[in-house]
Amino acid sequence: MTLNRAMFPWAIHRVLHGRGQSLAEVAVETRELCPEETTSCPPAVYCPGALDRVTALSPWRDWETEQVLLEGRSVTHAASRAVVLRDVVLAGGFLYCKGLRYPIGLGESQFNLLNLPSRQHYEVAHLAMTWSGAYYFGNFLQDNLPLEMLPDSDAPRLGAPGKPMRHAAGYRALLDLPAPDLPVHAAIKELTLYVDFAQNSLKAARYAELRRRMRASLQDSRPDRPAPGIFLMRGTDGESRTLVNEAEVASMLAGLGFDIIDPAGMEPAEISARALDARVVVAVEGSHLAHAIYSLADKGAFVVIQPPDRFALPYKEYADRMEMAFGFLVAHPAEGGFRADLEELKRVLELVA
Repeated sequence: MTLNRAMFPWAIHRVLHGRGQSLAEVAVETRELCPEETTSCPPAVYCPGALDRVTALSPWRDWETEQVLLEGRSVTHAASRAVVLRDVVLAGGFLYCKGLRYPIGLGESQFNLLNLPSRQHYEVAHLAMTWSGAYYFGNFLQDNLPLEMLPDSDAPRLGAPGKPMRHAAGYRALLDLPAPDLPVHAAIKELTLYVDFAQNSLKAARYAELRRRMRASLQDSRPDRPAPGIFLMRGTDGESRTLVNEAEVASMLAGLGFDIIDPAGMEPAEISARALDARVVVAVEGSHLAHAIYSLADKGAFVVIQPPDRFALPYKEYADRMEMAFGFLVAHPAEGGFRADLEELKRVLELVA
């Protein structure tokens, strides 16, 4: 076991300057992969009075961003860039380079950075991971997997240990994306990482390719007639968001011909085959909605049941990029969670159709 010596330059820089260095300050080269773009987005679909029930946003969102998505305005998508660093150390969930500490995976609480395993060594490598994708299943599918398609060389792709995700391996198999190396401690002579959070046209092209790969993988198990819609049950994975009348919602949607899917007890191939080319997906807002992003039909629709105390529209950003409709309803507070109004849900379904 060995000490994480790479922490010292970062710590010294913080003491001397009151902060660590930024990515731009330590980069030796930056390449633009897709320029900044501006597009327009349609307004979200919802019933009058829905927003009156919102009591709080997701801690990861802000009203300025949500207002643009709600109203439908022009949106500026940041450029995607490749950034080259030299003499980098990966330790635990961080990259260290001079005075930079850059989070990429599970943090210090998961690793004793004073007692790491011996370093692995790489001459050239690509970082194929985002911090959010290490923690959240939705970001793993929507951010990490498209990012892994960016490296244009055979150099190793690296990540850092993240939270266990039991559906990850199945989706990698469906989408032909082998897992990157996940060293806990490594020295990299030259590392390329990617600034790739924006929903620009380069991201859209990779989404389209992943959707194509999924259909190719499932060509022998495609349903004769796609379900008109699917309802993805929330289950108990992730943070608690309890739709107390989930059984009533499922019963109503089943009566409309929807396939009711409980991903918790299923493998990605079965989830995706049943969801393939459905016209609409209904689900509580959360990472499990990502099960539909590559299987939903072209020009399909999202209808999201929003917890009143955790309102968020991240999937509208994906829907807008892929020219899909997006509607929502805000649930009513209820003992033990929240309750969806079935008549309001029917109305939103009619509006997005």
